[in-house]
Amino acid sequence: MAKSVYEFWLSFGNGAERLRLPVLPPVLEISNPSQNDSISISKLGELTIIQDPMSKEFSFSSFFPKYESSLTEYNGFPSPWECIEMIERWKNSGKPMRFVVTGTPINFPVTIENFLYREGDSGIGDIDYTIVFKEFKFNAVRKISLKKEVSTSSTRPNPQPVPKTYTVKKGDTLWAIARIYYNDSLQWRKIWEANKDAIIKRDKRNLKQPGHWIHIGEKLVIK
Repeated sequence: MAKSVYEFWLSFGNGAERLRLPVLPPVLEISNPSQNDSISISKLGELTIIQDPMSKEFSFSSFFPKYESSLTEYNGFPSPWECIEMIERWKNSGKPMRFVVTGTPINFPVTIENFLYREGDSGIGDIDYTIVFKEFKFNAVRKISLKKEVSTSSTRPNPQPVPKTYTVKKGDTLWAIARIYYNDSLQWRKIWEANKDAIIKRDKRNLKQPGHWIHIGEKLVIK
């Protein structure tokens, strides 16, 4: 079993809930408006993070294992779907959590900007995932006195949300993507309806089997 000096911890509710990642990611990417740093975990060595005023982003990919192996960092880890449920619940709470890598200066309040997962390629029952955190800045509340003004403008903001896009990866299906974005695989037809012209143009087999044939690199609109 791996004996790394580094531990990846996620916590929520001032430490009321905690999750140590069972398998370390091979690369942790730290980005900010001034530069991008890719850090190899196995060769992390001495790490210095410049504390600039802009919010950082942390992103990495790994997997939640179903069984112990030479890659798992400790015994008694939660099942893959327990980990998924926990992170999804934290993400949907709208509240910040904390991301810590022991042995480094990485100890930040963060929000979960993106969390994608699918059935793992490395073993049956494993779940591969990619997660993106954004540093959360706590701001002091200030009271501002404002004078009420009568608006003479009849222009209203456009309520239409900006569509998201998703790039198809190896092993993806519309059903799996629908589970990620809608938490319901049966909603795959939403993705099909929004993209069917492009999907059919890419692969005519979708005329007979709608949505069964999507290809790596294909960009899908998610409404």
